[in-house]
Amino acid sequence: MIKIREFSLSDLPEVLEIERISFPKKQAYSKSRFERYCQKHPESFIVAESENRVVGYTIGKPKNRSSKIISLAVKPDFRQKGIGRKLTNSLISLFKKRGAKAVFLEVRTGNKTAISFYKNLGFKILKEIKNYYWNGDNAYSMKLPLHLNSRSASPRSGIR
Repeated sequence: MIKIREFSLSDLPEVLEIERISFPKKQAYSKSRFERYCQKHPESFIVAESENRVVGYTIGKPKNRSSKIISLAVKPDFRQKGIGRKLTNSLISLFKKRGAKAVFLEVRTGNKTAISFYKNLGFKILKEIKNYYWNGDNAYSMKLPLHLNSRSASPRSGIR
């Protein structure tokens, strides 16, 4: 059974391992970056737990009218089981409770799995942002108006 809950600092080693497995070395977030997200947005740093082990996480940034999904990743053995969808929907629910009217995110234009995942949840591509990432990769800016019904999908890989 999967339990969705807020991140605690004791989860950090497992989150870092998921990050290392899910993203290439130069794309992976550092320990200090996760600590900053925990300090700044503790309520929107969420983990998925199975048998007392962290198997996925998502991080969001709540704002007044619009919020942002910063990152999402699920352990390889737990992908295709709806965990990414549960994490994302939990974050979206939190944003709705805080009054957000839309959720935004950026995703690499080459990350077809992530793009499909978010489209299946109702996100739409707004525009392409050239050289968005430090290595020159382009990103799509995507938006989910919160009056739409969310649909479901399962990620195959880390999503950012």
